[in-house]
Amino acid sequence: MITIEMIDEFRRRTNCSYDDAKYYLEKYNGDMLEAIIAFERAGNRNHGHHYGKHGFENRRPRADFGQRILRVLQRLLDIRIVIADRTGKTFNIPILFPIILVPAWHIIVLIAIGMMLMGYRFNIREVQDENYNLDNIVSRIRERTQARSK
Repeated sequence: MITIEMIDEFRRRTNCSYDDAKYYLEKYNGDMLEAIIAFERAGNRNHGHHYGKHGFENRRPRADFGQRILRVLQRLLDIRIVIADRTGKTFNIPILFPIILVPAWHIIVLIAIGMMLMGYRFNIREVQDENYNLDNIVSRIRERTQARSK
């Protein structure tokens, strides 16, 4: 039987979570030395195990940092500044581009004021365009690199 003292001792020696301590101690039937050795061998690979009502289960892995960055960039590409002239012709500019040009903000503001004086209207909309789909672009790059490596 695994006690809280055993879990505390395992955590003190390995600096791991309660979840990992319980997992390794139960896996090795309370053998502290074997559990610590297994934990050290696994490194960060097996972190995230937890004991559910149906036995040992893996938690769903969190989205990695790269996926989060891609989602933010995709959102910045989907939000567009829509510029319309008097004839109804529109131009879509992803909001990412003015953000990139922040060091030249004074020039952008002057251009925007000039365009407003000439009769252009500005709107901000969310427009999803397959030409700007980062998931598709990244998957095509992956496929090409895998094809070249074979």
